[in-house]
Amino acid sequence: MGCEGMTCLEAFKKLDDYLDRELTADEAEAVRAHLEKCQHCAEVFEFDAAVVRCLKAKLSRIDLPPDLMAQLTSRLDTPA
Repeated sequence: MGCEGMTCLEAFKKLDDYLDRELTADEAEAVRAHLEKCQHCAEVFEFDAAVVRCLKAKLSRIDLPPDLMAQLTSRLDTPA
């Protein structure tokens, strides 16, 4: 399922870091470009992003220590 530029396997290996905004600018751009060209990888990414949104919504309904809640929501609040 290769697309021009980054392969699907390369993109897949970087999706979590892309979602967490932990890639370099060049790496993030390569993943973004791949997602624009590859419907399959874009669907996988959208699923992962939906899971993060769901977790964030559930966290808002759980009583946690304020510092832990702040850390978790901070990590989940930054979209890729």
